[in-house]
Amino acid sequence: MLELRNPHSIQAVLEQRPRAVKRLRIQAEHPGEPWDAVLELARRHGVPVSTGAGHEDRRGAGRDTERVGAGSAMVEPPSPIPLELLFQAGEGDRGLWLALDQVQDPQNLGALFRLAGFFGVRGIVLTKDRSASVNATVCDVAAGGAEHVPFSVVANLVQSLEKAQENSIWVLGTCERAEGSIYSIARDRHWMLVLGNEGSGLRRLTRERCDQLVSLPPLGPVPSLNVATAAAACLAVMSRPS
Repeated sequence: MLELRNPHSIQAVLEQRPRAVKRLRIQAEHPGEPWDAVLELARRHGVPVSTGAGHEDRRGAGRDTERVGAGSAMVEPPSPIPLELLFQAGEGDRGLWLALDQVQDPQNLGALFRLAGFFGVRGIVLTKDRSASVNATVCDVAAGGAEHVPFSVVANLVQSLEKAQENSIWVLGTCERAEGSIYSIARDRHWMLVLGNEGSGLRRLTRERCDQLVSLPPLGPVPSLNVATAAAACLAVMSRPS
């Protein structure tokens, strides 16, 4: 069970999986937006609601939440889906997917889910080992992205990239040392963007499985970006109209 504190995250669960919300606590009967919308949805779906201050919880410190402490909800965590279903998610002539090669920081993972929800990413592949789990921090930082973007958890990322390629999805790896640029990729195909670990980047076998390796060339004196910020820049480029 997860304790969520971001009203946008709680609202997304109530909209997508209302039965997963077991109870809601708010500190006042009229907490103001966006909590009012959460409260209305909870009552509509018959979720037990309690009013009044709860215990002080410092775990929310540093989360990208709004009005932390104004309320919380106990929810069942989102569940991964089979990989074959992930590649069928969504409709349209061109799609984007993400694959994360051992991203370990929950803040980064939450930000990536939020970005995926913003840019219309159809699904995310996560590695089972040495990766952050989809926990309360991830869901709160994602601000609803973890509810709207399906994900799979795999034991072998290389095999998963092969499955993507079998489904006509081209695999694009990110590497600071790559000669190719994100700005030069073909625009008329499905892409899976592969992002590496915060410290070591993509593993060797992951790089070798990619159809293409690209970098995001800096235009200023700062030479690099963290994984979530780099993902935002890459997705912005990749999602532009042809």
